[in-house]
Amino acid sequence: MNRIEEYTALQADLEQSVPALEETLARAKTRLRRRNRRIYKAAGSFAACFALFVVLVNFCAPVAYACSKVPGLRELAEAVTFSRSLTDAVKNEYVQPISLEQTQNGITASVEYLIVDQKQVNVFYRLTAEGYETLDSQVDFYQVNGERFASSTSGPNDYDVPVGQLQSATLELLEGEVPGQMQFDIGVYTRDRDYSAPPEPIDEEAQFFHPQHWEPTELAYFTFLLEFDPTFTAKAKVYPVNQTVELEGKQVTIQQVEVYPTHLRVLVEDHPENTAKLQRLFFYIETDWGMKFETESNGTVSFRLGDSNVTTYRADSTYFYKANRLRLVITGAEWLNRDMETTYVNLVTGETGPLPEGVSFVAADKKEDGWLVTFKAKERREAYSHQLFDMVFLDAQGQSHNIWSWSHGIRYALPEEERETHFGVEFPLSDYYEDEVWLKPHYSHLWAAESELVVTIQ
Repeated sequence: MNRIEEYTALQADLEQSVPALEETLARAKTRLRRRNRRIYKAAGSFAACFALFVVLVNFCAPVAYACSKVPGLRELAEAVTFSRSLTDAVKNEYVQPISLEQTQNGITASVEYLIVDQKQVNVFYRLTAEGYETLDSQVDFYQVNGERFASSTSGPNDYDVPVGQLQSATLELLEGEVPGQMQFDIGVYTRDRDYSAPPEPIDEEAQFFHPQHWEPTELAYFTFLLEFDPTFTAKAKVYPVNQTVELEGKQVTIQQVEVYPTHLRVLVEDHPENTAKLQRLFFYIETDWGMKFETESNGTVSFRLGDSNVTTYRADSTYFYKANRLRLVITGAEWLNRDMETTYVNLVTGETGPLPEGVSFVAADKKEDGWLVTFKAKERREAYSHQLFDMVFLDAQGQSHNIWSWSHGIRYALPEEERETHFGVEFPLSDYYEDEVWLKPHYSHLWAAESELVVTIQ
């Protein structure tokens, strides 16, 4: 059957009355609900129909219009577009439709879909309520004993979502595996502000030095118990590599590649005897027919646990592609020279020690609340800014202080002729009045490979 025939058949199905569709959906949900508040793998016609809809929505504009008439299907297809890996998971039926719902104080929270594997849990949920255009939500993931997951990252993928629209949150375990059960909490809040009244004047500079903590009003708090079918928590495809490569005279070892349905991980060991620390490896994954999978841009690029010399890099997943061969293609690296872990800056004279490649001191203005410091840096690509310094600085006694806020990408402080090629970074040294400071550069220089360096994965 070609896509036109598929579309014709699908359009005929969509001409059924809405009650008939609701009855089909209700029967599917009843089969899934073996025990209250528990999640199981979707099977049968509903899951197949769901996956078919998502594929067609991505390929055919008329089908997208048709699906928009059926609440939920088009919205779910759009809800995963922030991640190529999750989009591929949906297209390949790797989705668990569920039905968990609670209501408090006129607000209803419903958990509707899950995408989960050994390392990551993606929850798709919805908030509905009368009288609100938007509601702020805070999500948390807990073990069933109420404790947080030790080495993990979590948070919402969407902000300022209108009431009634599908939104999502992600938990990723940096080590260990997703357990069979977990607790998912949603706190629902509203800002204490009368939007009909004129806004109060804000001292933006004071807030820059001392960001105000927002104290919201809690409207409802929901706790859902999630239980995962072990057959649907897919095992990773692990490829041992253990290949050492030389980059700019320094050695790194590609230990292994782990491929999950939701993302791909590359474990890279940085050798301590190198004259510089590997801050970031630039690479992509390529199949034997030339399809590329880039490092992720919508979440964590990499992480390192404790004092380990091993950094884990993340990329889009090849899980649903049957490649006979995978290659890791290294295009460059970001290094931090070991003698540049701190660098001196005289805030009065502008004198500095070694700065990251392409970075220059612009100004330091002494304010009532401390110093306001500005640097400029050359763009790596058009309209792109990158991190210059870490969030900690030192005084003359070696005591650490925190940088609480940054303004990246500013161009008004730069000469007009540099605004197309450079960006500015401005940050406050709050409650700091000494004339000297020691910043921590995030990198010293970039290295670009003259030709692509290929590491065979399989």
